[in-house]
Amino acid sequence: MLWLLISFILGIVSHIIYSKIKTSTQVSTDIPQYDHAIIIGGSISGMVTAAYLTKYFSRITIIESDDVLNDELMNFTPEELLNYRCRDKNPSSLGRSGVPQIYQIHLMAAGGQLILRELFPRLEHRLINKYNVRSYSLKNESRLVINDVLLNQNLTEDFKWLGIDRFTLEIEIRKELCLQYGHQIQWICNSKVTQLIVDQSLNTVNGVKYRSKQNSDAPTVDLCADFIVDCSGRNSPSMKWLNEDLNLIIPTEQIHFGCGYTTFVGERMKTGDSLLDSKPIIGCTANSPEKNNGWFIIPIRTIKTTNENSLGTISTIAINSNNSEYPPTDSFENLLEWVKDNLHSDFYTILKSTKETNGLKSLYY
Repeated sequence: MLWLLISFILGIVSHIIYSKIKTSTQVSTDIPQYDHAIIIGGSISGMVTAAYLTKYFSRITIIESDDVLNDELMNFTPEELLNYRCRDKNPSSLGRSGVPQIYQIHLMAAGGQLILRELFPRLEHRLINKYNVRSYSLKNESRLVINDVLLNQNLTEDFKWLGIDRFTLEIEIRKELCLQYGHQIQWICNSKVTQLIVDQSLNTVNGVKYRSKQNSDAPTVDLCADFIVDCSGRNSPSMKWLNEDLNLIIPTEQIHFGCGYTTFVGERMKTGDSLLDSKPIIGCTANSPEKNNGWFIIPIRTIKTTNENSLGTISTIAINSNNSEYPPTDSFENLLEWVKDNLHSDFYTILKSTKETNGLKSLYY
């Protein structure tokens, strides 16, 4: 949550500027009250922030380090997009070198889904109809064990789970953002923010300096705004800049507990166990320190197939690890043997019948 703290602090510092504007300017509530906002980082959090800020700012600039608006990513068909994601070896080849976790499983809470529906009313319909994703019943179509307790049996009401991978979701949100708010939002891609522009006498942040990533010798460009939000993630240098430029000391505490993920995408096949085959969503959390590994199977596409043994589902399959108890990642065969010896037999049964499509991807914190 470090980046949330950074965003909050930058917001407080920038608020000093536009709060003065607010007290002196009275305008209609349906007209943006302020001129310009800058968002550092154009991933999901940056885009959601930009969509919200269109209510209050006439212009919004998103500065993104990757080339996320390239024609290849924006114009892929759903089949091409899935194949592209599955065959590429690392986030850089996906055009997302700034998001190394993009291959891994991501869970968005119900509140997050409500926010997306509010900001992008057409998004869910497009995902379901364009990408063959499904909405699943958490009560009837999942088997989730949390701290050795089966979650489903305690649910008093059902929840809907939209099964899609982060890579596709991010691209489709970006398309919707451009369609709905393109007249207010400007993207500056392949660029890196290098410094804040501050007024030390007023203790305010007035803008940022940025330069092209493609040319390290390129001069920096000054960009000023009424409001700056850092959505660039856990490796953001904003805390360092605030300390250096404004002598703002931000108390932090880092906890290293050997967390990691090993993930691959696969087509689920029949196991011979009707109970397992009937649950598209299956998972078991780690329960450290006694049990340092958990596992999850999350559907991201439904497919049409003539293979009678296929369940017609492409899933992201992941093992999460704590206390540095990581599984082998040199081959799928070695991973399978490790799962047989260390994790629940249900997971091994599913894994050995799954058709791997994109190789093992690991991420360690």
